[in-house]
Amino acid sequence: MGEAVSLGGFISLRRRHMGLTQEELAEKVGVSKSAIAKWETDGGIPDRDNLKRLSEIINVSVDDLHHIISHAGSGDNLDINITEDVIAVLESYGYKVTRENVEGSGFYEKRI
Repeated sequence: MGEAVSLGGFISLRRRHMGLTQEELAEKVGVSKSAIAKWETDGGIPDRDNLKRLSEIINVSVDDLHHIISHAGSGDNLDINITEDVIAVLESYGYKVTRENVEGSGFYEKRI
């Protein structure tokens, strides 16, 4: 089986497949070019409204994008550090995010 692609990798592949630059995609979505670059490098994920617009533009369902988000990496218990903004987006779509304090780090480890 192939390795799961990240949301950022998928957005980048779709954009290039459609022959769009980051700037052109940003204009269509209504965000900055740096937002597209951030998404494509997995520095963040689109909020709910931008995810919907992005899905329409790249002709992929929001459910498919959620599937990519939830299956990024390799396993069911993927351990990642994510920001509160990302948690808010996931929870707005009905995902349950549990938070465990990682001792001494000042961060939380999120299990999705």
